[in-house]
Amino acid sequence: MRQRLLASSMICGAALAGLAAAPASAQEAGNEVTEIVVTGSRIPQPNLESVSPVQVVGSEEVVLGGRPVTADLLNQLPQVYQNSQTGFSTTSNPLSGPGGIATVDLRGLGQQRTLVLVDGRRLGIGDPNTGNPNPSPDINQIPSQLIERVEVLTGGASATYGSDAVAGVVNFVMKRNFEGIEIDAQWGVYQHNQHNEYVQSLLPARQIRAPKESVWDGRSQDLSIVFGSNLADDKGNVTAFFTYHHQDPVVQSKRDFSACQLVLAPGGIVRCEGSPNSNQWLSASGAPFIINGAPATQIAVVGNQFAPYSITANTTPPPFFNSHDYAHLIQDGTRYTAGFFANYELSENINLYSDFNFMNDKSNVQIAPTGLFQASGSSDTGGFLVNCNNPLMSAQQQQVCLSVADPATGRADLYIGRRNIEGGGRNSFYDHTNYRFVAGARGSLFGPFSYDVYGSFYYTSLYTASENYLSIAGIQNALLVEQGPNGPRCIDATARANGCVPYNIFQDGQVSQAALDYLDITGTARGTITERIVEAVVTGDLGDYGIKSPWAENAVGVAFGVQNRRDHLEFAPDAALLSGDLSGAGGASTDIDNSISVTDFYGEVRVPLIQDMPWAREVLFEGGYRYSDYSTGIATDTYKLALQYAPTEDIRFRASFQQAIRAPSILELYTPQAVTNTSSLAEDPCAANAQNPATLAQCLNTGITAAQYGNIPQCPSGQCAVLNGGNPDLQAETAKTVSVGFTTTPRWIRGFTASVDYYKIDLEGTIGAVGLGIIMDKCLNTGDPTFCNLIVRASNGVLFGTSIATGGYIVGTGVNVGANTAEGIDFQAAYNFPLESWGLERFGSLSFNFAGSYLLKATTISLPGEPEYDCAGLFGTQCATLNPRWRHTLRFNWRPIEPLTVSAAWRYIGEVKLETDTNEPTIGNGGVNVFNHLLPERSYLDLSARYVVNDMFQVRAGVNNVLDQDPPLVNNRISQTGSPNSYPTYDLLGRRIFVGFTASF
Repeated sequence: MRQRLLASSMICGAALAGLAAAPASAQEAGNEVTEIVVTGSRIPQPNLESVSPVQVVGSEEVVLGGRPVTADLLNQLPQVYQNSQTGFSTTSNPLSGPGGIATVDLRGLGQQRTLVLVDGRRLGIGDPNTGNPNPSPDINQIPSQLIERVEVLTGGASATYGSDAVAGVVNFVMKRNFEGIEIDAQWGVYQHNQHNEYVQSLLPARQIRAPKESVWDGRSQDLSIVFGSNLADDKGNVTAFFTYHHQDPVVQSKRDFSACQLVLAPGGIVRCEGSPNSNQWLSASGAPFIINGAPATQIAVVGNQFAPYSITANTTPPPFFNSHDYAHLIQDGTRYTAGFFANYELSENINLYSDFNFMNDKSNVQIAPTGLFQASGSSDTGGFLVNCNNPLMSAQQQQVCLSVADPATGRADLYIGRRNIEGGGRNSFYDHTNYRFVAGARGSLFGPFSYDVYGSFYYTSLYTASENYLSIAGIQNALLVEQGPNGPRCIDATARANGCVPYNIFQDGQVSQAALDYLDITGTARGTITERIVEAVVTGDLGDYGIKSPWAENAVGVAFGVQNRRDHLEFAPDAALLSGDLSGAGGASTDIDNSISVTDFYGEVRVPLIQDMPWAREVLFEGGYRYSDYSTGIATDTYKLALQYAPTEDIRFRASFQQAIRAPSILELYTPQAVTNTSSLAEDPCAANAQNPATLAQCLNTGITAAQYGNIPQCPSGQCAVLNGGNPDLQAETAKTVSVGFTTTPRWIRGFTASVDYYKIDLEGTIGAVGLGIIMDKCLNTGDPTFCNLIVRASNGVLFGTSIATGGYIVGTGVNVGANTAEGIDFQAAYNFPLESWGLERFGSLSFNFAGSYLLKATTISLPGEPEYDCAGLFGTQCATLNPRWRHTLRFNWRPIEPLTVSAAWRYIGEVKLETDTNEPTIGNGGVNVFNHLLPERSYLDLSARYVVNDMFQVRAGVNNVLDQDPPLVNNRISQTGSPNSYPTYDLLGRRIFVGFTASF
């Protein structure tokens, strides 16, 4: 009799203590042989040894780590990166794009190059928003309480699973065949003591109040109920579940290190920076205002007068605006999941199974208030027209207005920066609802062959609302005001009929609620993703046909199958979003309605070459091939070649070579082009107040005029504009991946397992935009039209336009031009100390598990023929995130008495150097940044304990980041505008305290 299980490939051929709950190897009991389907292969195997490196995180890590959010669990792994520009989690930059989702990024190659599986089956794309250029699965759909273990496979696996498995695979193996009822609840809260005296010393200069000395915030609640029962005669089982999660938000100003935007100003001075789009007015023509006979380039409203702009003026709104009072450090979210796993054995030949998962996630992401943003108005220049006889103006203001007005019309075209402080912060609401249904059958086919046939339907819907914005068209109507019979009124009669109310921004504190009600606009959008998969696979052991090596006991194993997958994506913004009428929304949204389908044919073979011979306990070969035919006309071939050699039972060597691919997604192919704001380019080096100004000769290359040089407005809020959109001519990315390593379970060190694996991933034809900073630098320094033609300035020279028609952006659409390499060494080990053998049994039991990764290379070639640059050990705007050479996690578990487990974890992130302070081609200049030359290493200590009261009840408690470590400070222009002056790789909120219990019935 054969029992077929879906289980894990242990990283060393054995389970790591505390990391995996699965057995160390298949056990023979009488005539029963357990066969395992290993992540990375579809062929059942009689042991848990894999030719590819696989790290296993078990359910115990969820409990002792106190991290009920699946993304938080994965982000502790050294192989997982958090890209501050494209990745998503609850601590993502609130300006980085769509919210309400969480992604996983292996090796820093991008979340779209990590394949996510649930019990070996593909999880669909989690977000249909066209504002998300890197579509990938949303792991919020995976409730951590239902995870049996997580298997993380390094390197390409497209021959086994198809597209996207370039950097690796994350396979969530879920709890099944559960009997009884289990209720689990946990409460968490962040506690932080403000101790960054350096940042605190900078706050008074900008009149920013320091946060409370000790804070308790960011509370979270988690609840799960799992219940299951075997069916008649134990032929089947149904396991059902329900989970609830809620996270309270925290704004950035609640921490001293993120109380303001830290910026390195000219002269090497670090200061708190703010947005000038608060109370700053400029003439769109560039002409100076005349105030009391003196010219003024920039003015502000002071009382009911226009005065030269001063950063220290006491005005409403203030001339210096601190967006960190509003921007979320951790997002607000509420999530429900529910579902079931069922199986029933009709006969030896037919075992029916089905899965159903449901998720609803509601999230709010808050940023600073909207307002009037310079050069984002409705006039041809991007300004707002103001009639200088506006009765809301004082006589002095009317005279100043006339000094820059068109004499023929008496109207001035103005760049107005004015925050809507009366209306509060902007909020983006995201409502994701997901369904996933799988139904199939498996069993014996004939002879030694078995089958597995299933179909799956995956559906995700999104409703999003951009709230608390002002209408650009409404602002223009409300600024053109005349004296009516009953007081000031809007000039345009049609606007008056639609409720127009004059917008009085010419006097401190005089904006009326009626005007706000008229100007308020909410943009909404709906989107859906569906994925339909039908797959059939046949596996077999060819021993019945005598097909095996003469030097091996086990026969050749094979698997072959076919899969058809169809993805459909639709996203439909409303008229307000499509028109770009929301002031401060970064431009117009785009709609899409398109599909892609692919049919795959694949096969695998596993050949034991030698077994149980001197110095050759086992020599084994694996091979695989997949052909994929896409509806887009793309056809791809992927394959794998792998070899294992175990001279003794103590050590096993393994090596593999694979070709993997990633086909372009629907969004990458078909998203309409649109202009939006981006933090990827924080400033225009040719505009006013540039921190790193370019020369006139350089700026002329970018399309600016000599008169505009140094005089045009700077990109507002550290965000210039980019033209994003799809490219239907994209081809598939191709990766060659190599892994070489060994696993060891030495008999002379009982309870010890370890592995060391070298990996190298060479990715070619990378889909993505050429870095905006690279485009700008190349154009400035070379004048090469290849780059300079990608810089499209508006007629007035600015680089923060809002539409293709008016210009003011850098082209950032996707192309197949890049190349990347990720290369490193992974180390993993675990040890159950045999205290009883040492005569120390009175001290209970002690174990540790360790996972570390050393990064050798993280190279990028932006364009063919360009030199590659290496981000290993670096951070910066082009390297996009932290790339420390070394990261590790080390956990000790001590059980002094049977019911009690005490655990301590050490998380380490190595130091990183600023990319510009190197001699790396393209990104380095060999300088020494006085503020951010080096980010120091960070060590975090986590402590927790669990006590089993009885068979039915256990309690737990713990503190993560016990020492309340602050993250290293980073120039906000490097970590990106909107960030909390650091990266989400670090702990951003201080120590986290949690308590919980589990009750079983």
